[in-house]
Amino acid sequence: MPISSTATSLSLPAASDSVEHHSSIDRLPIYWLENTDLGVYLYREYAAKNMTGEPIGDSISYLLNEKSVNPEWYTHLKPSSEVGVSMNKENVITLDLPAKVFSAKLDRGLSERSIQQLVFTSTAAASNAGLFIGTLPPKVKILVDGQANATVFGDLRLADSYERDASFMAPIWIIDPQFGATNKAGQIKFSGRTADFTDGVYYSLESKDKTGKLTVLTAAEAIEASSIKQDGSFSFTTQLGVGSYKLTFWGQENGSTKKIASVSSEFTIK
Repeated sequence: MPISSTATSLSLPAASDSVEHHSSIDRLPIYWLENTDLGVYLYREYAAKNMTGEPIGDSISYLLNEKSVNPEWYTHLKPSSEVGVSMNKENVITLDLPAKVFSAKLDRGLSERSIQQLVFTSTAAASNAGLFIGTLPPKVKILVDGQANATVFGDLRLADSYERDASFMAPIWIIDPQFGATNKAGQIKFSGRTADFTDGVYYSLESKDKTGKLTVLTAAEAIEASSIKQDGSFSFTTQLGVGSYKLTFWGQENGSTKKIASVSSEFTIK
């Protein structure tokens, strides 16, 4: 697990668990892992994919069998076309997956994060589709070939059920523009969500030419603290013309210029 002394000394709080809401967006919410200088965290992508009409199964199938547009995002879960899904009126989602999905040999930290990929992805899909009933917090029960409490990833015994663990969420996300997105020229919305940094959150914007060379447009601009909502979400707009761009967000602590939890998105304006 790539955890640095910086993360330990900062004791960064987890970004808040903003559960997705019922949406008409015709995309699948998928949670991927990424290795960062602070550790391995969960990042969300909305993937464009033809859907069968079973949102939870579609999202889990995508997680198992497809790749993220962002080359830094990945999963240790193995491919499978066998995905069993059910959900009861207590908002408990049951996933029934074959043993080969969990065949990687992982340490406890990566095992827990891989389980949380399933938990976050399935609950996001259910929420996005408006499937939850009432206010009971969603839970996920994971079966392996129909069996509960199986041992996976070498030596991790599955619990009876799981809820989202917000401590595994990345300290900073870029929500818009997504990595690989294409937007029309004009006012472009930049949005994200963040944990609390004592010196605030910053961003930079670079243009990218056909050879891949980057030119700095905005070197380091602070995001107004007053614009960051209680759940850590924020957004602002900027005018952009045709071209390719790289947007980066990061946090800073008082007395240091070190970029913490830096995350980038590359996108195109046409």
